[in-house]
Amino acid sequence: MTRGKRTAAWIAVGGILAVLLGLRVFGNVLDVPGDGHGRSGLTAEQRDLERQIEELRGDNGLFTASPGSAARPGLHASAHGLSALRTATGRQVAIRAEREALRAEFAAEVLRDPFSAAVSISRLESATGAVLHTPDDVDVLLSHFAAQARFGAGKTVPGDVSVLLDETSGALVALDHFGVRLGDDRRAAVRSWLAEAEETAPPRPVQLYHLAYIAAAVGAQPPAHLAARAGAWWQERGHALSVPGDESDAIEAAYYVLLADRLDLELTANQEQRLRGVLEPRGSVRDPQVQSLSARAWLLLGSPRTGLAPLVEEIRSRQLPTGLMPAVQVRHGALTSTYEVVALRLIAGLPLEDLLLREGLADMRTTVLTTYDPLLRGAWLTLMEAVGGTVGEQDTRDVLAAVRASAPRSVDDGNVDVWSRYTEVLAGLDQDTPAVRVTRWPADSPERRYGRSLLINGLARADRLDALPGERPAPAELVGEAEERLRAGTVREAAEALGAAHALGWTPRTADAERIGELLEARRDCPGASAFYRDSARDTECGVPGTRAAYRITALLEGALPAEAAR
Repeated sequence: MTRGKRTAAWIAVGGILAVLLGLRVFGNVLDVPGDGHGRSGLTAEQRDLERQIEELRGDNGLFTASPGSAARPGLHASAHGLSALRTATGRQVAIRAEREALRAEFAAEVLRDPFSAAVSISRLESATGAVLHTPDDVDVLLSHFAAQARFGAGKTVPGDVSVLLDETSGALVALDHFGVRLGDDRRAAVRSWLAEAEETAPPRPVQLYHLAYIAAAVGAQPPAHLAARAGAWWQERGHALSVPGDESDAIEAAYYVLLADRLDLELTANQEQRLRGVLEPRGSVRDPQVQSLSARAWLLLGSPRTGLAPLVEEIRSRQLPTGLMPAVQVRHGALTSTYEVVALRLIAGLPLEDLLLREGLADMRTTVLTTYDPLLRGAWLTLMEAVGGTVGEQDTRDVLAAVRASAPRSVDDGNVDVWSRYTEVLAGLDQDTPAVRVTRWPADSPERRYGRSLLINGLARADRLDALPGERPAPAELVGEAEERLRAGTVREAAEALGAAHALGWTPRTADAERIGELLEARRDCPGASAFYRDSARDTECGVPGTRAAYRITALLEGALPAEAAR
């Protein structure tokens, strides 16, 4: 099936990225101009949007979230970027911001993913000498080990073993930095789990290193076959790493060096030469996490610190006045932002063909498959299909299996947002969403009402609306919530509420379209980005997520019926 025909099929069945938007297709709202390969037939508004989207393009072919997001410090980017800088210079990095101000800057990241944020805070403290963590950060890390089913002897590892290895290793590093020792019972549980993890983990340097680190951290001997598996990987793959290496090869090479150091393996002269060639900083590696890994491995190879000068220069060129790193690298697009851009392109009727993006996504293959969590791997596969990229059958099977295995089996107001993203990706990949047990919650706050809308839309995507517990809200109630959120909340909240109303049978009337359209237009006040929308009235900039939600609302309203049609 050609890319143009596949897009038409997606639209016809409400699949792939259209499903991600949670809408029902009607009329010509999602009409894709031409055959998807050209720009003819676009309206002036579509051309403006396409041009403004292109301004978000990074050097790697992917997209950033918004034009001005590089001015905000990012916790993840700062943790890895400044760790790389400390490794490269041998000195702690000075930052110029008070603890309370930093916690406020990073509050959104902490709220979105408390576990990853706690790990990043430990790395940032180590790189800078600042004390930023709170008891809550420690509690989040300890809770990772509280679920004994994860680590009990003889139990099946739930979800994806690569993700669990990465998270467990990161949690142990962070706890050690915070001066917190894991309890003896939990250390014993992790030790029991290691043998099973070794059997199921991919035989790649990333996972082998985490197995070795975790063993040492909980007082166990490294799994017996790590050295042999590392040698087998080198014979099969490592000896052919490209020189100079791209980000994928740099990750593999760096973890191989870290693993050899931890296991006290002696590298041959040929191995050192190849690894040094892959890791040598040349400006092609811009991801701060990869830079941090590469710098550590470079020095472990006995290479001169002066060889890291290009990396130091590149990182310092991106530091903000506070010394922190920007949340979004201006010239380096991200997978999550790109996911939003492609979804926006589809709902706005823009062509999906994008050679630069296809090449950028293909270059990420090894990084995605070896280090990204299952949800992001699913998003990557979705994007590859959307832009006509080629993915091997085994890679496709592996990604689909990982996404299905990791999808939550129970839903409540604490995880409905995560579950909703899984339903989006699974539907986009034409996979059934696993059956779930839904725990009802009261819709007694804006956050819980938003969660209810996410639940309704997710169940609709999965064709399981009959699993919605309790009495269904009236569509008119959800429309009222959407209008209230356009006045005092976010466009994304409003889009979810209207999508839920539509899933429960609402069809907009002309009066609805005029009233809601007026509220939506008030968010279209973005200097220099006239086609974009401001997600929250309090936002200082306009980005893709809010704009995508606005176009989703517009698509729903395009089907408005005149008043007389109701009679």
